[in-house]
Amino acid sequence: MKSVAGHQPNLYPYGGFFAKLASADEFVIADSVQYVKKEFHNRNRIKFPDGTAKWLSIPVKNSGRYKQLIKDVEIDGRSGWRRDHRRSIELNYRKAAHFDEFFPTVAGLLDSEWKMLAEFNVAFIRATAAFLGIGTPVTLASEKGIEGDACPLIAEICRKTGSSTYLHGIHGLDYVDFAFLEEKGVASLIQIFECPIYPQLHGEFIPNLSILDMIFNCGRERTLGLLREGSKILSRDEALKHLGRQG
Repeated sequence: MKSVAGHQPNLYPYGGFFAKLASADEFVIADSVQYVKKEFHNRNRIKFPDGTAKWLSIPVKNSGRYKQLIKDVEIDGRSGWRRDHRRSIELNYRKAAHFDEFFPTVAGLLDSEWKMLAEFNVAFIRATAAFLGIGTPVTLASEKGIEGDACPLIAEICRKTGSSTYLHGIHGLDYVDFAFLEEKGVASLIQIFECPIYPQLHGEFIPNLSILDMIFNCGRERTLGLLREGSKILSRDEALKHLGRQG
Protein backbone atom coordinates (compact mmCIF):
# COMPACT_ATOMS: atom_id res chain seq x y z
CA MET A 1 0.00 0.00 0.00
CA LYS A 2 1.58 3.24 -1.15
CA SER A 3 1.62 6.27 1.15
CA VAL A 4 1.93 9.89 0.13
CA ALA A 5 2.40 13.14 2.04
CA GLY A 6 2.19 16.72 0.90
CA HIS A 7 3.06 20.21 2.03
CA GLN A 8 3.46 23.70 0.70
CA PRO A 9 7.03 24.58 -0.35
CA ASN A 10 8.12 26.45 2.75
CA LEU A 11 11.39 28.33 3.04
CA TYR A 12 14.16 26.45 4.88
CA PRO A 13 11.60 24.10 6.50
CA TYR A 14 11.91 22.80 10.05
CA GLY A 15 12.82 19.24 10.99
CA GLY A 16 9.25 17.93 11.08
CA PHE A 17 8.86 18.71 7.38
CA PHE A 18 11.77 16.43 6.51
CA ALA A 19 10.67 13.77 9.00
CA LYS A 20 7.35 13.57 7.17
CA LEU A 21 9.08 13.56 3.79
CA ALA A 22 11.23 10.64 4.91
CA SER A 23 8.21 8.69 6.19
CA ALA A 24 6.20 8.63 2.94
CA ASP A 25 6.65 6.70 -0.30
CA GLU A 26 6.14 9.91 -2.28
CA PHE A 27 6.06 13.57 -1.26
CA VAL A 28 4.03 16.11 -3.21
CA ILE A 29 4.92 19.78 -3.00
CA ALA A 30 1.59 21.64 -2.95
CA ASP A 31 2.68 24.60 -5.07
CA SER A 32 -0.74 25.00 -6.72
CA VAL A 33 -2.45 26.38 -3.60
CA GLN A 34 -2.82 30.01 -2.57
CA TYR A 35 0.15 31.92 -1.19
CA VAL A 36 -0.47 33.21 2.34
CA LYS A 37 1.37 36.19 3.79
CA LYS A 38 3.05 35.81 7.18
CA GLU A 39 3.18 32.04 6.83
CA PHE A 40 6.37 30.03 6.32
CA HIS A 41 6.21 30.17 2.53
CA ASN A 42 8.81 32.95 2.34
CA ARG A 43 10.36 33.00 5.82
CA ASN A 44 11.74 30.86 8.62
CA ARG A 45 13.75 31.26 11.81
CA ILE A 46 17.39 30.69 12.65
CA LYS A 47 19.22 31.30 15.92
CA PHE A 48 21.35 34.39 16.52
CA PRO A 49 24.30 34.87 18.93
CA ASP A 50 22.08 36.76 21.39
CA GLY A 51 20.17 33.51 21.93
CA THR A 52 17.00 34.58 20.12
CA ALA A 53 15.36 33.21 17.01
CA LYS A 54 15.02 35.68 14.13
CA TRP A 55 13.46 35.50 10.70
CA LEU A 56 15.19 35.01 7.38
CA SER A 57 12.75 36.23 4.73
CA ILE A 58 12.62 36.43 0.96
CA PRO A 59 10.79 39.57 -0.22
CA VAL A 60 8.14 38.83 -2.83
CA LYS A 61 5.94 40.81 -5.18
CA ASN A 62 2.55 41.10 -3.49
CA SER A 63 0.95 44.29 -4.77
CA GLY A 64 -2.28 43.48 -6.59
CA ARG A 65 -1.57 39.75 -6.38
CA TYR A 66 -3.44 38.80 -3.23
CA LYS A 67 -4.87 35.52 -4.55
CA GLN A 68 -1.79 34.29 -6.40
CA LEU A 69 -0.77 30.66 -6.18
CA ILE A 70 2.52 29.77 -4.55
CA LYS A 71 3.97 28.63 -7.87
CA ASP A 72 3.30 32.09 -9.35
CA VAL A 73 4.93 34.14 -6.58
CA GLU A 74 7.85 36.20 -7.87
CA ILE A 75 10.82 37.20 -5.75
CA ASP A 76 11.54 40.90 -5.43
CA GLY A 77 15.14 40.79 -6.59
CA ARG A 78 15.96 44.37 -5.65
CA SER A 79 16.52 43.57 -1.98
CA GLY A 80 19.81 41.66 -2.03
CA TRP A 81 18.22 38.84 -0.06
CA ARG A 82 20.66 36.18 -1.30
CA ARG A 83 23.63 38.15 0.01
CA ASP A 84 21.84 38.84 3.31
CA HIS A 85 20.89 35.19 3.83
CA ARG A 86 24.39 33.96 3.08
CA ARG A 87 25.91 36.49 5.46
CA SER A 88 23.43 35.76 8.27
CA ILE A 89 23.83 32.00 7.97
CA GLU A 90 27.60 32.21 7.88
CA LEU A 91 27.93 34.66 10.77
CA ASN A 92 25.51 32.79 13.02
CA TYR A 93 26.62 29.20 12.31
CA ARG A 94 30.26 29.23 11.22
CA LYS A 95 31.29 28.02 14.69
CA ALA A 96 28.81 25.12 14.62
CA ALA A 97 30.40 21.66 14.68
CA HIS A 98 29.13 20.61 11.24
CA PHE A 99 28.93 23.95 9.44
CA ASP A 100 31.44 23.01 6.75
CA GLU A 101 29.54 19.85 5.81
CA PHE A 102 26.37 21.58 4.63
CA PHE A 103 27.20 25.22 4.03
CA PRO A 104 28.62 24.61 0.52
CA THR A 105 25.22 23.22 -0.51
CA VAL A 106 23.40 26.26 0.87
CA ALA A 107 25.94 28.70 -0.57
CA GLY A 108 25.64 27.08 -3.98
CA LEU A 109 21.91 27.73 -4.00
CA LEU A 110 22.32 31.30 -2.77
CA ASP A 111 24.97 32.01 -5.41
CA SER A 112 22.42 31.32 -8.16
CA GLU A 113 19.79 33.70 -9.52
CA TRP A 114 16.16 32.92 -8.66
CA LYS A 115 13.02 34.52 -10.06
CA MET A 116 10.28 32.39 -8.47
CA LEU A 117 9.93 31.73 -4.74
CA ALA A 118 8.75 28.13 -5.16
CA GLU A 119 11.67 27.27 -7.41
CA PHE A 120 14.19 28.28 -4.75
CA ASN A 121 12.28 26.59 -1.94
CA VAL A 122 11.89 23.35 -3.87
CA ALA A 123 15.57 23.39 -4.84
CA PHE A 124 16.51 23.77 -1.16
CA ILE A 125 14.13 20.98 -0.10
CA ARG A 126 15.49 18.58 -2.71
CA ALA A 127 19.12 19.48 -1.99
CA THR A 128 18.60 19.02 1.75
CA ALA A 129 16.85 15.68 1.29
CA ALA A 130 19.73 14.54 -0.94
CA PHE A 131 22.30 15.68 1.64
CA LEU A 132 20.48 13.73 4.34
CA GLY A 133 20.18 10.66 2.13
CA ILE A 134 16.37 10.73 2.10
CA GLY A 135 15.34 8.92 -1.08
CA THR A 136 11.63 9.74 -1.14
CA PRO A 137 10.65 11.10 -4.58
CA VAL A 138 9.63 14.77 -4.39
CA THR A 139 7.13 15.85 -7.05
CA LEU A 140 5.19 19.05 -7.73
CA ALA A 141 1.41 19.27 -7.64
CA SER A 142 1.49 21.71 -10.56
CA GLU A 143 3.37 19.21 -12.73
CA LYS A 144 0.83 16.49 -11.98
CA GLY A 145 -2.16 18.75 -12.64
CA ILE A 146 -3.25 18.56 -9.00
CA GLU A 147 -5.49 21.40 -7.87
CA GLY A 148 -8.01 22.21 -5.14
CA ASP A 149 -7.72 22.74 -1.43
CA ALA A 150 -8.28 20.98 1.88
CA CYS A 151 -9.78 17.48 1.60
CA PRO A 152 -10.49 17.48 -2.16
CA LEU A 153 -6.82 18.38 -2.69
CA ILE A 154 -5.71 15.47 -0.51
CA ALA A 155 -7.99 13.07 -2.38
CA GLU A 156 -6.63 14.34 -5.70
CA ILE A 157 -3.03 13.94 -4.53
CA CYS A 158 -3.77 10.33 -3.64
CA ARG A 159 -5.55 9.67 -6.94
CA LYS A 160 -2.83 11.21 -9.10
CA THR A 161 -0.02 9.40 -7.25
CA GLY A 162 -1.79 6.05 -6.97
CA SER A 163 -1.64 6.14 -3.18
CA SER A 164 -4.09 4.58 -0.75
CA THR A 165 -2.78 6.25 2.42
CA TYR A 166 -2.21 9.93 3.15
CA LEU A 167 0.19 11.03 5.88
CA HIS A 168 -1.16 14.19 7.54
CA GLY A 169 0.64 16.62 9.76
CA ILE A 170 -0.68 17.25 13.25
CA HIS A 171 -2.77 20.25 12.14
CA GLY A 172 -4.79 17.93 9.92
CA LEU A 173 -6.63 16.90 13.07
CA ASP A 174 -8.18 20.40 13.14
CA TYR A 175 -9.56 20.62 9.61
CA VAL A 176 -9.54 17.30 7.76
CA ASP A 177 -12.87 15.58 7.07
CA PHE A 178 -11.64 12.04 7.59
CA ALA A 179 -15.04 10.56 6.68
CA PHE A 180 -14.84 12.31 3.28
CA LEU A 181 -11.41 10.82 2.63
CA GLU A 182 -12.57 7.37 3.71
CA GLU A 183 -15.43 7.61 1.21
CA LYS A 184 -12.81 8.35 -1.45
CA GLY A 185 -10.86 5.26 -0.47
CA VAL A 186 -8.10 7.16 1.31
CA ALA A 187 -6.76 5.87 4.63
CA SER A 188 -5.26 8.44 6.98
CA LEU A 189 -2.23 8.45 9.25
CA ILE A 190 -1.07 11.33 11.44
CA GLN A 191 2.53 12.37 11.91
CA ILE A 192 3.35 14.06 15.21
CA PHE A 193 6.80 15.62 15.38
CA GLU A 194 8.16 16.63 18.77
CA CYS A 195 11.59 18.17 18.32
CA PRO A 196 14.20 16.39 20.47
CA ILE A 197 16.71 18.51 22.34
CA TYR A 198 20.09 18.61 20.59
CA PRO A 199 23.34 20.56 21.09
CA GLN A 200 22.71 24.10 19.89
CA LEU A 201 24.83 27.24 19.76
CA HIS A 202 24.01 30.45 21.61
CA GLY A 203 22.39 29.54 24.89
CA GLU A 204 19.06 28.02 25.80
CA PHE A 205 17.61 25.47 23.38
CA ILE A 206 14.93 26.67 20.95
CA PRO A 207 12.94 23.92 19.18
CA ASN A 208 11.54 23.86 15.66
CA LEU A 209 13.95 26.24 14.00
CA SER A 210 14.84 25.82 10.35
CA ILE A 211 16.49 22.49 9.49
CA LEU A 212 19.62 24.60 8.95
CA ASP A 213 20.08 24.80 12.72
CA MET A 214 19.82 21.06 13.26
CA ILE A 215 22.16 20.12 10.41
CA PHE A 216 24.84 22.69 11.22
CA ASN A 217 24.87 21.68 14.87
CA CYS A 218 24.44 17.92 14.51
CA GLY A 219 25.54 16.82 11.04
CA ARG A 220 23.92 14.35 8.67
CA GLU A 221 23.78 11.14 10.73
CA ARG A 222 22.66 12.72 13.99
CA THR A 223 20.06 14.83 12.18
CA LEU A 224 18.57 11.70 10.62
CA GLY A 225 18.46 10.15 14.07
CA LEU A 226 16.71 13.19 15.51
CA LEU A 227 14.12 13.16 12.74
CA ARG A 228 13.36 9.51 13.48
CA GLU A 229 13.40 10.07 17.24
CA GLY A 230 10.99 13.01 17.10
CA SER A 231 8.49 11.50 14.68
CA LYS A 232 5.50 9.35 15.55
CA ILE A 233 3.17 7.91 12.89
CA LEU A 234 -0.23 7.22 14.44
CA SER A 235 -3.83 6.54 13.56
CA ARG A 236 -6.24 9.42 14.10
CA ASP A 237 -7.51 7.92 17.35
CA GLU A 238 -3.98 7.24 18.58
CA ALA A 239 -2.95 10.80 17.73
CA LEU A 240 -5.90 12.29 19.61
CA LYS A 241 -5.13 10.09 22.63
CA HIS A 242 -1.47 11.08 22.49
CA LEU A 243 -2.47 14.74 22.55
CA GLY A 244 -5.08 14.22 25.28
CA ARG A 245 -7.94 15.25 23.01
CA GLN A 246 -11.38 13.81 22.39
CA GLY A 247 -12.28 12.26 19.03
